[in-house]
Amino acid sequence: MKPAPHPLRLAILAAIAASTALPALAQEAEPPPAPGPTTLDRVEVTGSRIKRTDLETSSPVAVIDREAINDSGAATVGEFLQRNPAIAGAGMNPQVNNGGGAGAATVDLRGLGQTRTLVLVDGRRWIPSVSNALGAVDVNTIPMSMIERVEILKDGASAIYGSDAISGVVNFILRHDFQGMEASAFYGVSSRGDANTTRADATFGFSSDRGSLIAAAGYDKEDPVYARDRAYSSQPYQLYAGEHGIGGTSRILTGRYVVPRSAAQASGVDLADPNCGSGGNVVLTRIDGSPGTSGGNFRCFDNANDVYNFQADGNLNLTPQERANIAFSARYFITEDVEAFLLGSWNRTESSFQIAPLPFDGRAAVDDVPISADSLYNPFGVDVTDARLRLRDFIPTRSTSFETQTYQVTAGLRGTVGDTSWSWDAAYSYGRTPQTQVVRGYLFSPALRDALGPSMIDPASGDPICVRTAGDASTVIDGCLPVNFFGPAPDPSTAEGQAQLAALALINPSIINTNYNDLKNFTANATGDLFALPAGMVSLAVGLEYREESAGSDVDFLTIIPPGETVCLITQEACSFGNISGSFDVKEAYAEALLPLLADAPFAQRLNVSLGVRYSDYSNFGDTTNGKVGLEWKPVDDLLVRGTYAQVFRAPTIVNLFGVTTPSANTYVDPCNNYMGQAVADPRACANVPIDGSFRQSGNQVTSFQVSNPDLQPEEGDMLTYGLVYSPEWLAGFSTTIDYWRVKLDDFITSLPETVMLNQCFDFGRYCDTFIRDDAGDVAQMTNQVGNFGSLKASGVDVGFRYAGQRNEWGRLSWNLDTAYLAEYEVRLLAGDPSSDVGAFPGIPGSTGLAGTFVDSASSGFGNMARWRALNDLRWEGERWSATLTTRYVHHVFEAPDVADPSEPGYVARRRVPSFTQHDVQVGYRIPELLDSEFQIGIRNLADRQPPLIYSGFNASTDLRTYDGVGRFYWMRWTARF
Repeated sequence: MKPAPHPLRLAILAAIAASTALPALAQEAEPPPAPGPTTLDRVEVTGSRIKRTDLETSSPVAVIDREAINDSGAATVGEFLQRNPAIAGAGMNPQVNNGGGAGAATVDLRGLGQTRTLVLVDGRRWIPSVSNALGAVDVNTIPMSMIERVEILKDGASAIYGSDAISGVVNFILRHDFQGMEASAFYGVSSRGDANTTRADATFGFSSDRGSLIAAAGYDKEDPVYARDRAYSSQPYQLYAGEHGIGGTSRILTGRYVVPRSAAQASGVDLADPNCGSGGNVVLTRIDGSPGTSGGNFRCFDNANDVYNFQADGNLNLTPQERANIAFSARYFITEDVEAFLLGSWNRTESSFQIAPLPFDGRAAVDDVPISADSLYNPFGVDVTDARLRLRDFIPTRSTSFETQTYQVTAGLRGTVGDTSWSWDAAYSYGRTPQTQVVRGYLFSPALRDALGPSMIDPASGDPICVRTAGDASTVIDGCLPVNFFGPAPDPSTAEGQAQLAALALINPSIINTNYNDLKNFTANATGDLFALPAGMVSLAVGLEYREESAGSDVDFLTIIPPGETVCLITQEACSFGNISGSFDVKEAYAEALLPLLADAPFAQRLNVSLGVRYSDYSNFGDTTNGKVGLEWKPVDDLLVRGTYAQVFRAPTIVNLFGVTTPSANTYVDPCNNYMGQAVADPRACANVPIDGSFRQSGNQVTSFQVSNPDLQPEEGDMLTYGLVYSPEWLAGFSTTIDYWRVKLDDFITSLPETVMLNQCFDFGRYCDTFIRDDAGDVAQMTNQVGNFGSLKASGVDVGFRYAGQRNEWGRLSWNLDTAYLAEYEVRLLAGDPSSDVGAFPGIPGSTGLAGTFVDSASSGFGNMARWRALNDLRWEGERWSATLTTRYVHHVFEAPDVADPSEPGYVARRRVPSFTQHDVQVGYRIPELLDSEFQIGIRNLADRQPPLIYSGFNASTDLRTYDGVGRFYWMRWTARF
């Protein structure tokens, strides 16, 4: 039996046949030469440094070609890559607003984390992102017009490539042999008239006997989608004790003020409302439409209904981004056996995110800005130390704009050794990602403290003034105007309102932060045959690598929290712990061997073993050695059985080690809700919490400072894969693959969920120094340092089908179906502590395991772990016309949707989030006689499928890291080749 030919082999043979047929046409009188043996070129396939003619090896590799990229209608690299079913979890993309906004897109293979997937460009490391991605590579910085194909290795590869290659490797292979010029223009818009997207690319190349040059430039721009413009995200939907409703935050437009009951009563507040309770303090809010000048303008706060819809007030479902890039690749033959090469890329991304207006919080542990009893505008006559107010129309809404540049240059030599099979290369790469952030929408706390402090009417001018001493005009504070945080927002049509807005503008600074990452990398590799065995040649690849990574930042002085303090000079959520600077280097050596054991034997058409080992010596934590063994067995021509076992590791990234402290509004559940004074492991667990069972946390978010850790150790583990490739001779062009995988990791690098740290303090007295409670018992602030915590175990199965039909008078049909099944995903956060086993359902005691669940990364979860994902591509190509139908499927997941206490009647512990299916269609038409043009039109999300409602979803009440949040999107592209 003859093996079914691989499509790439057919293409190579066809090209060789064509090159020999052309001279025969010119010399018809001469008979064609007798056919001789054909030698296929050896190529390096991702997952091995050994060059081979076999394209199917012991490691599972999926390939996305340029044609599939173009047919996807994607305007960025991340758009087409993140739909691959092997990608799960919580990768970054521009749909992530709160917690994103830098325009970055990352790859999270297997859902193991975006820093556990190694990203290469032409087999070499790419500079990591500087923000929002924890040191993962932003694939949107890779020049899209230069990509020839993408190879996705779904196997552990630390022995071949070093750190990060735990879940696999994504290798972008660039175009190098391009002749002529190619230009393309892209435009797209959603069916609702937003998400306007434009893209333009130009590529130029030429080649000669001595070398080649290819250069490309690209530009793309994508407009935002506002949360208010989609039904699924227009409200912060909430499930409370089984009842669907509208959630939100307690920092509302009419304020939330804690005052003594006696002061409220004296000022005229009606305390007969059941919401007033019976405690010594009452929580009040201004009656909407009233001026807030007397106690009668206030009522008691209703926890159930007094909420603010932050979704409709500026939040985004798609962040705006504008990107420009230039790239080039050059080769020059110095001699017949030695070639110099140069690769350069520059990318600039301008992007931003926008969230609801600032929620002022005057508590001492938060912004530490009380409202003085002697303020002109205080109707209660007492200091109000717990005032919370949404500052819409007081100051501009909160936003951060980013300008991120990414550039990388690689220069080197490569060549062959005479007439032998040996080849070599040596290269040096330098990459840098400087970024500038401009943060707006916050207030300068010292000046705000003055504006909310004692104030009076100046007896000389009759104007309101701020004073140091109440009632003493001689202590006037120059440049300060009293601000009213008890009344409605200033009216810009009045002189008083204009003055207040002008005063607030003076204390509403633009905060400028800068940071950078640097990558320096030297590699040297050699590969070739050693000696012959009866079954074939023993091949070897060896190499050396030196890498240095560094990072630094220069944060605005306004954001720095002084030592021993808990607040900085602006609103707490924009604070940091100061500048960072750090670096590490690693020296590595590797060897890889391919041993052919049997060939052309009964039940062993091919039997190969591959071995690999890599030694890595890090300057910050020491050395590690990791090995790999692979098996390829082809019992018959149609069937390949393969398997690998690999030791894997991940060194802490530069961001893990030296990243700047960033505030994050993370969600949490307080174990002290309904506290009755029972014994706790540490008195700090429920400090200041009432013991009468009345306590309920006032909000579900807390400012949690995410802190790097220079003492981190590497993660270590192993990965096992085995499977088969079946290519039946009786159905030419068809093949199917099935691969099982299992990964185990120890010393897992992560941050603990805020809820876990609070529970650990409550139950065991651990991590009690990571949070601060205010005078009312609420968690006001947390500090969360990344560490080596616990272990992870996950497993699953990938199944794929391929069919490449032969071209006939009707054209050519091809079909690809890739599916991924997640069988298990188990995480233990604290080694040796079963109580820290992670589950998705706190209302179901003892439930653990994350496969088939969703826990938002804003809650320190692992994201969307759907058990099944699939991508189906059906393509037809005629002489001029072509068409593609793509279907993406994400299986249902389960969430913990209810924000009520599990003891509440009607509490829903587990809810099914429905599956999501998206259809994309594309039609193309070629006009060879018009600049070899091709016109394409397409529709993404043909059925306008909206993402499913997820009550526990942090951004937009869904999962915008997984599902399409734009809806039906029309696009067209024109491409011309000269």
